Amino acid sequence: MNRRGAGKKRVLYHLRTQGSGSEGIHVRGMVKAFRSLGYRVDFIWPLGEGDPTTRAGDNPYDRKKRKSIVELVIPMIPGPVFAMMEYLYNFWALRRFEGALRSEGCDFIYERHFFFSFASGKIARKHGIPLVVEVNELAGFERVRGNHLSGLARRCEHSLFSNATIISVVSSFLRDRIIAQYPDIGREKIVVIPNGVDADFFSRAVDGRRVRAELGLEGKTVFGFVGFFLHVSTWHALEWFLPAFIDAAREYPDVSLLLVGDGPGRAALEEIGRSRGFSDRLIFSGAVPNNRIGDYIDAMDAGVIPHTNEYRSPIKLFEYMAYGKPVLAPRQEPVESIVGDVQGSFLFETKSVESLKKTISVMIGERENWPGTGKILKDLVKNSLTYGKHGETILKMLQSCENENR
Repeated sequence: MNRRGAGKKRVLYHLRTQGSGSEGIHVRGMVKAFRSLGYRVDFIWPLGEGDPTTRAGDNPYDRKKRKSIVELVIPMIPGPVFAMMEYLYNFWALRRFEGALRSEGCDFIYERHFFFSFASGKIARKHGIPLVVEVNELAGFERVRGNHLSGLARRCEHSLFSNATIISVVSSFLRDRIIAQYPDIGREKIVVIPNGVDADFFSRAVDGRRVRAELGLEGKTVFGFVGFFLHVSTWHALEWFLPAFIDAAREYPDVSLLLVGDGPGRAALEEIGRSRGFSDRLIFSGAVPNNRIGDYIDAMDAGVIPHTNEYRSPIKLFEYMAYGKPVLAPRQEPVESIVGDVQGSFLFETKSVESLKKTISVMIGERENWPGTGKILKDLVKNSLTYGKHGETILKMLQSCENENR
């Protein structure tokens, strides 16, 4: 599948995000997968000429970190104006693609889908290059900035999907929504590939005991969450989750909740703990470097996902599993399809306080089984849910498409 003749195989990876936070972890995972499979990966990326994978896991809300002019200005732009800028970005991207292909070709283009994107599809069709589009959300879905020019966003999306060779979605919900919303898009090109972890998760040395000692958690049953605290109504719904968790945990004095991360919403979460007399069992780690997250997950007995929706594949789920932790999480398809057969009784109905309280009680009642459950989950991730295996799946599909077109 080398379209450049002899020499090292090449992928053009197109993204328009900062490459930080959890999305950066996924970007880094797929890039590492392609590199491990013998491909050179070059980037079409508006924030610079560098490698965005170096920012994976960085806190995008870190006030101490020096930001570029672009990163400083973007949050101040009104939503409708920014939406038009997103559309116009395609014309810059078209020139960048042409420049990147002028001196040498590539085997395929890989894009992390973003709203208003169509440039990679135009380039792929023009030059006869396979295009893989990785989809985590669709035009019209909830976004922090709000939705503007949604009709234009959907037209761009339809154009992109029409020109794609493979559409990789992280959930069955997204696959079904694409089929319903764009019925002329061939369903055979859509494949469900959930998130995952790097294979090196299983060889990293971690020290959860030291974390427990530092935070006063020795001898405790520790539920844990990893993420950013954005504001009072957090994306992760911690402000909803905490009161219910506290009520359910009151009768178990050895149970604590460890919140790993930081952000502007932390003070409000701390106040919930204080107002309910739970401060001594609600432990905040503060900001933790990405390369030490494993130590903190290792310090947990169980991972927590307070909230997710019907279409996202939470990266935290796979990281908890990789470290052998059972997971308290909502009963949404992207979660249940992965862990439901192993730990279905640890899933609660989304945003149901009563269901959450009952599930916590059931889970605590079965805590002697957590290590065995965690081992099964770890083996599941290791055997089938690494980014390396996802990369292999993509390449096999591309090879199959190429054979069919011969």
